[in-house]
This record gives sequence, structure tokens and C-alpha cells, in this order.
Amino acid sequence: MDTPQPLYSAESVRELDRQTIAALEIPSIQLMKRAGRAAFSHLQARWPDIGRLQVFCGGGNNGGDGYVIAALAAQKKLPVTVFASTDPERLNGDAREAYGYACREGVQVVSSLTELDTADGDTLVVDALLGTGFSGELRSDVAHAIERIHKSPGPVLAVDIPSGLSADTGSAGEAVSADMTVTFIGRKFGLYGGRGPALCGEVVYENLGAPAVLFSKVQPLAMRYEGSAIRRLPPRSADSYKNQFGHILIVGGDTGFGGAALMAAQSSARCGAGLISLATRPDHLSAVLTRCPEVMAHPVISGQELEPLLDGPSVIAVGPGLGRSPWSEQLLARAGRAEVPLVVDADALNILAEGRVLAGVRRDDWVLTPHVGEAARLLDCDTTEVLADPVAAAVAIQQKFSGVVILKGAGTLIAHAGGVDLINSGNPGMASGGMGDLLTGIVAALIGQHLPVAEAARLAVWLHGEAGNRAAKDGQRGLLATDLLPWVRRLVD
Repeated sequence: MDTPQPLYSAESVRELDRQTIAALEIPSIQLMKRAGRAAFSHLQARWPDIGRLQVFCGGGNNGGDGYVIAALAAQKKLPVTVFASTDPERLNGDAREAYGYACREGVQVVSSLTELDTADGDTLVVDALLGTGFSGELRSDVAHAIERIHKSPGPVLAVDIPSGLSADTGSAGEAVSADMTVTFIGRKFGLYGGRGPALCGEVVYENLGAPAVLFSKVQPLAMRYEGSAIRRLPPRSADSYKNQFGHILIVGGDTGFGGAALMAAQSSARCGAGLISLATRPDHLSAVLTRCPEVMAHPVISGQELEPLLDGPSVIAVGPGLGRSPWSEQLLARAGRAEVPLVVDADALNILAEGRVLAGVRRDDWVLTPHVGEAARLLDCDTTEVLADPVAAAVAIQQKFSGVVILKGAGTLIAHAGGVDLINSGNPGMASGGMGDLLTGIVAALIGQHLPVAEAARLAVWLHGEAGNRAAKDGQRGLLATDLLPWVRRLVD
């Protein structure tokens, strides 16, 4: 992927559907048949030896896609049964026409789950129950159908989006977990954000012949970046010297939390920063000098002692292991007034949320890096609200504080003045202590090497996740934050 991919809301995709039909001058049923053929083609390519199909069809156009798939399977003499969650007599428009197509091909359609044959490992399930229009609570019949899909031992293909997953937000309660999702016209945000990566399996995109010019006319919800689409650091010239590549000051490490600040300093070093200083509690100095003697460690017992250290750095990262003591608040208050770019993480965000320190401050040159819990505190809301619409949460934090916001998660969001970016990198093994501290150090080091804050955030998130993926080749369980450091160094060049 050499360019970012636009991700759309459900309404935007519906608009793209309408424009595609108009531009191609075809009946809408023809677009539905294209979708069904595309999905069936990928089904055959991925599972060429499957013995039979069970297709679960809803009452809308997503169900219509399912009926087309069933008809194509019957044409290939592949045994197929359709479970209809909506009485076919109540179908309208293209869905009803697709149902008729399936019936003409001799597809067996049943309306009771008890009439379905028991699925085995040779049975592939096609989920065409709910499409992009789903929101709210599942109907009981759909919930029972999803439960039946869960019990199937064979593979599951989701048509356009797994049923129960929100196309707009990636939130989901009870939802289908697919091995492959074939999606059409426009990529939906929910496939890649929130719970999407956990539920969609392999995502395959088919534009169904939609003219490229249409996509410039519809505003995406976010832009999805992968490594090849992200600006990298330029090669260093032969006469480079350390002061060209940033002096990073890490501020943190209250009593008992010295490791967090040290890991942020180490990741800055491994990401190519020219100089790294660390302001921390005096009792952490010996550990810092033993573990990473390249770091210039300074003991500080008050905000006043931090003041002289603020003149030299080109970037300050405050928060790793900072704690929430009076010492912590003093350091954040002093660091937050420095006239250099800031990276704000961990307890610095929690103190910021309380409003006693840096109240009302907005800066274009800082990067806030909350996880879901910290995001909820910054917005004074519950974590369920953040999880229900992470894009809205990231945008709200950015609008409140300005700058750049990295909302960390399985699909990490980067909100900035120009919009919202999504980066899918990393793995579940990275759900362990210290990973966020590494990311803070990486962001700071990249800003110190002259990347604009939004571009530094994008590259940092990708580097962090990809380093985690490389380190996890030896296994995800037991993965430590410091296991990523050698990979950060290899990937940053």
C-alpha cells in the first residue's frame, strides 16, 4: 500500500453505491450480482475443497448478496442451504429479486434454524445477515443465527461486514467472527477500527468497477496507513553530528516507577535521537546509569530543580512513570510551559484531565498519547463511550487540546488538524506493561529528528507495532517492552 486508504462511514458507502450505479448506468441488481460473484470467487479461491455451504441471509441488501452467492453455488453443483432470518415473502427490491434468482437455481431456503443440517468441518458458513446499516440491538432471531454460526466448526465468510459489527465505529456486542470478510465499493472504518480486526479475519476489498473519480467526491471518515505509505526519515549525511538529531528530555519516574521513564529514554536512543536526558527521582540514577549509560540522568526533587534542565532540549516527553504526587504535578507544570514540542503520556494525561495543571492550555506542537482509560478521563466520560465511537473520542480530545492525539488500541487512531488516521500494527502480545512508554520515546525521537508532529506520530505508531510484530515471532505471550528495542533500531533506518 503506497498511498493511504480512505475509510468510509456507512452513509458514505451508500452514497458511493448510488453514484456507482448512476455512473455505470446499470440496474442496482447488477451491482448486487457483481458483489455476490466477487464474494463467491474469493470463497472458492480460499476454500477450494469445501463440501457444502450454509448461507445465512437477512432481509436487506446484504441478504440479497447472500442469495446471489447461494445461486452461484447451486450452479456449480455445490450443496447449499439458505437460512432466511426474514420471511422471503417480505423481501423488497433487489433482495427479493436475488431470492428469486436463488430459487430458480434450486436453492433450498428454510426459515427455521432447526431445519438446517448440522454443520461440520466440511461446511462453510456465509454470513449475509446484517450489512452496514446495522445499529443498536440485535433482534432475537438474528442473535440466535449468530449463535448458530459461532457453533459451526468450519470456516466463516462475512459478506461486506460481519453481522453485528458497526461499520461506522468498529464497536460490537454479539457479532459474527469471520475467517474472511469480502467488502465492496468502499472500505468501512469498522472493518479496521475498534473490534473490526478481531472479527473480520482477512479483509478482501472489491470496488465492483466503481470509477476512481467517485472516491474524491465523498469525504472519508479516516485514512488508513501502512508502512509503505508513511514518510520515513531521510538518510544521514556523511558529516552528521549528534546535535542535528534532537536532544530529548524525558521527565518522569516517581518513586517506584523508574523503569517507565528509563524505557522511554532507551526507545528514544534506539530510534536515533542524538542526545537523551532523563529527569527523575534521585534513587533511580544508579539503575539508569547501569542499564543505559548513554542517557544523561539528572536527579530532581522539585519543579524548581527541573527548571535549569528545560533550556537545552529540543523535545520534552513527560509522563512515563510520572505518578500523581505533588512532585509529579510540579514537573508537569514546569515542562508544560517549555517552548519546545511536547509528548504527553501516562500520568501526565491523568493530571491534565484533573484540570489543576495546564488548565485550558492548547498547543499545536504537542502529542497526547492516551489509551482508552486516559481518553475517557480527558473527556470526563466513561470508557464505554470511548469504545463505542473511538473516532469521535479522538477528534474530541484533539479539538479540546489541539495538537496531535494518538488514541492507542488494536487500530490506533491519530487525530490532528487535518483529519484522522488509522494504523493497524502490533499484536495482542503487546498488551503488557511498558509498551506505551516505548511509544512515547519513539514519538519524541522522531520529532527531534525534524518530522512534523503528525508525521512523527504516524511513523512512531507503525514502528512501534511493527517492532512488536517482529519481536513476537518467538511467541506473543511473555513479550516484554524491551524486547522491541533491537527491532526499533533496525526498522527506523
